This record gives sequence, structure tokens and C-alpha cells, in this order.
Amino acid sequence: MSCSSAFSIIFSVTFVVFLFSGLCKANREVQVDIINDIGSNIQLGLHCKSKHKDLGSHSLAQHQHWGFRESINFWDTTLFFCHFVWENQSKWFDILEANRDKNICEHHPCVWSIRPSGPCRLTGQEKCFPWN
Repeated sequence: MSCSSAFSIIFSVTFVVFLFSGLCKANREVQVDIINDIGSNIQLGLHCKSKHKDLGSHSLAQHQHWGFRESINFWDTTLFFCHFVWENQSKWFDILEANRDKNICEHHPCVWSIRPSGPCRLTGQEKCFPWN
């Protein structure tokens, strides 16, 4: 096999993989919604980001919500984590973890209730998680 034939095959396979991953990514978008359920009249500060994208800082009053849309990548490694602060508390949680959330949150918004004991995913059957 000549070098040009090998290059053509490698290029073609690479092109198909990237084309396929782009098509899958477009169909695998999730909506994440975060609700402040910390307590009566307690302001919740939050700052969410991934390795490559910073969504900025936000402040939520009781029962107020904020959210974002993001695509799950081809390799299911998408991860967004949030830092939550209220009163004298400071907590972290992986708010979007592709392997954990993709089957539940691809067809419905992934709604998270932020509580002092930990975040609870309300989408599907309610499930609460410990803080990281």
C-alpha cells in the first residue's frame, strides 16, 4: 500500500468519525435547571463551569432558578461542576455528569433542587446525592 493510499484511508476514517460525532452531539443536548431550596429567605450563590467553559457566578433567592443548555460529547465525558455558597457553607457538586445524567436528562430538563443536605435531581424519580 502506498503512502498516499494509507493517508487517504486515515483521512477518510477520521473525517467520518468527526462527522458522526458532530451529528450525535447536535442530538444530545441537555437542559440543566437549578433551584434554590436551601431554606427560608436564604440567598444561594453559585458558580458553574466545565474544563473549557465558565458559566459565571449567579445569585438565587429562595425558590428562584437558573439554568443552562449544553451538549453531551461523543465520548460521554461532558462534566459541569458548580460551587454553591450560602450563609457559612461552601459546597461543590458535579451538576452535569454525562454518564450519570444522559439517559434521564436528554429528553427532559434535568432539574436540581439544591438543599443543605445535598442536591436532589427531580427529573424522573427524585434522587438525592451527597456533596462532593
